[in-house]
Amino acid sequence: MTMQTLSYQVSFNTPAFLGNAEQQGQWRTPPFKALLRQWWRVVKAPDVGYDHRRLLQLENALFGSAADDSGDGQGRSGRSKVQLRLSAWDAGTMHGVPKGEMVKHDEAPSKQVGANLYLGYGPIGGSVVRTAINPKISPLTLKLRFPAEFESEIRCAMQLAHWFGTVGSRSRNGFGAVHFEGDGLLPAKDIKTDALSKLGVLLVTSRCLHREWPHAIGMDEAGTPTIWRLLKPEGNKLDGFGRWEDVMLGLAQIKIAVRTAPYFKFQGGGPAGHDKPQPRHLLSYPSGNSHSVNGWGKDGRMANQVRFKVHRRLDGKFMAVIVHLPCALPDKLAHAVKGAIPDQENVWSEVHRLLDAQKSKGLIHLAGSQQT
Repeated sequence: MTMQTLSYQVSFNTPAFLGNAEQQGQWRTPPFKALLRQWWRVVKAPDVGYDHRRLLQLENALFGSAADDSGDGQGRSGRSKVQLRLSAWDAGTMHGVPKGEMVKHDEAPSKQVGANLYLGYGPIGGSVVRTAINPKISPLTLKLRFPAEFESEIRCAMQLAHWFGTVGSRSRNGFGAVHFEGDGLLPAKDIKTDALSKLGVLLVTSRCLHREWPHAIGMDEAGTPTIWRLLKPEGNKLDGFGRWEDVMLGLAQIKIAVRTAPYFKFQGGGPAGHDKPQPRHLLSYPSGNSHSVNGWGKDGRMANQVRFKVHRRLDGKFMAVIVHLPCALPDKLAHAVKGAIPDQENVWSEVHRLLDAQKSKGLIHLAGSQQT
């Protein structure tokens, strides 16, 4: 069997909370393998007609599985054909990430909240100070070794991981924004509709909402991807941000603007909870102590489908990408409530409309952006 090796320089654009056994930041290979698998699914899903059972069988054959996870009904286990190696497993040196610049938030007790705290609640602001991997440290080397027959799909998955990938706690909010260099990777300025179409990873949002797992980047009926770029407004121009903290401030403002828009305002709630989910609940769950859904309770979980990624540009400045991988409300949650569930397509259409309305903050929908 012919083996192929790919080598990358890897660093972070924002602090990364890669928890070890003590929940302290440390370079580790498992989060990178999980990231690779995540984007490999998006690359491979069209080949199997988005059949999650067939996809799971292929994934386990390539990346390995425990016997009870093999998905083939035979109780088989397999060793991974993909090997990852980091040049070091250093501990994180950033002892406590600052709460960040204050942003207006009418739902917060003091009507404002630190931007980093809002996006990184838990690792930031908790009773135990969590160390993180500092984005200012020198890159490490990450090597991938696998059978050569899988080279194309691994390269495509790594490209998506570079463009959109984050790892660790609060990674969907932009922390742990991983930066890869090497082996033919294209920079963030090359995130374009044509490139994504060639990778085969775009699917109309309404079709994505038929499946409850992330399998594609959404697009509207006209072929516009659900991707936005965030840059810094400078008069009539857009430029990069000087610091990662400034990008996170902008992302926090945008997220607050979307979640607190009139369409997503909660009606009722309190100790009695909600008898049926409201539009805000479909964005992510739990949605706050005073807004549990009866039937979902405190144990229900639904991650945010809209992901933030901070990029360091070639000129050293920063920008962000917002990407939506649409998927349906899980059947387990849908069947646990009585009454109507908000129309999911309408909910996400409103999110997209609200994101489009953030142009004054430097947020530009991909199809209309010529800024690199």
